[in-house]
Amino acid sequence: MSVEFIPAADVRSLIRGVEEARQRTLDRAGVPPAFSDARYWEALFESNAAEVLAVLLQVTLPPGFVVRYRFFGQRDQDLLVRPFVARATTDIETVRRLIEWHPPPDADATAPARARTQDVEFLYRHFRFPRTAMGVFQYWLAMQELWASQRWAHSHVIASAAELSQITAGEGWEVLHCVETYEPAVVRAEGRSRLAVLLQTPLRRFEITLQQIEIATDQSVRYGAPVLVASGPRGYML
Repeated sequence: MSVEFIPAADVRSLIRGVEEARQRTLDRAGVPPAFSDARYWEALFESNAAEVLAVLLQVTLPPGFVVRYRFFGQRDQDLLVRPFVARATTDIETVRRLIEWHPPPDADATAPARARTQDVEFLYRHFRFPRTAMGVFQYWLAMQELWASQRWAHSHVIASAAELSQITAGEGWEVLHCVETYEPAVVRAEGRSRLAVLLQTPLRRFEITLQQIEIATDQSVRYGAPVLVASGPRGYML
C-alpha cells in the first residue's frame, strides 16, 4: 500500500474544466427565477452534471443513463437537491417521490452519524472509473459536483506550496498545522480508496482544512473529521 499524488498541474487543469462546465450551464440557463421553481433548478443541475461528466473523462455512466435531480427547496442561501441516476427514457416522477433530502457527504463530519441512505442504489453504483489515483480523484470531483453543496461551490482546492503560502500570507491568517505535501493524495487498498485533499472554504470564517475522504467498496463517499491547517479572517455569512 503506497501513497500516490495528483500533480498540481493536473489538479488545476481538471478544476478549470469543471469551472468552465459550470459557467456554460449558467450561461445557457439565463437569469434564475424564484428559488421555489423546482423545474428550473432540476434542469439546471442536470445540465451541469452532464457538462461536468463530459470534462471528467475517466468517470462514466452506462449508455442510456443520465444524472437526474430532485429539488427540495431552499435553506438560507443553500439549494437543497439530491442527485440520482436513471435511464434517460424513464419517467422519473415516481423516483423523485421515493427519495428524501439529506445533507450531502461533505456536511459537517463531526455531526452525529446519519441514518442509512439509498445513495448507493440511486447514485453511486451506476458509475464506472478506473481504480487508479487519477480515476479515484476524478470520481471524487464528480461526486462533489453532483451533490453541489454550498460548501463545495465556495471551496478552492489547494495543490501546491505556493498556493498555500500566497493565501496564508494575507492579513488575519494563522497557520495551525504544517503539512509536508500539498497535492491531493490517494491510497488504494482492497477495493477501498482514501483521499487527502487541502480545501480552502470561506463560509463563516476562511479556513484551510485537510479533508479525509473514503471511497468505499460500494463507491459511496464518506468524509472523516477534517484537520484544520490554517484559520483566516471572517468569511461569508451565508
